Amino acid sequence: MHYEWDSTKEKSNIKKHGVSFDDAKEALNCGLVIVLKEDTDSGEERYVYLGMCKKLNVLVVVVAYPEDETTRIISARKANKAERKFYEAQL
Repeated sequence: MHYEWDSTKEKSNIKKHGVSFDDAKEALNCGLVIVLKEDTDSGEERYVYLGMCKKLNVLVVVVAYPEDETTRIISARKANKAERKFYEAQL
């Protein structure tokens, strides 16, 4: 799977959430992923993934799928307590 992202957005994401988009890729590929569709007003379909990275953090990753077969990572952050509980309950 091919991933892309805006490097400026990644720097901002690291500063704000302490999570790199490489960590987000790990969470997307962990094999134990929960996918939710996000409702947006942007007209672009976005999906929210819950997955675990190698640092054993459950991450919330928002992605979009442009018309080609690329996965565009939009944001990533550590899951809050409720999101972690939801993730663990689904496993």
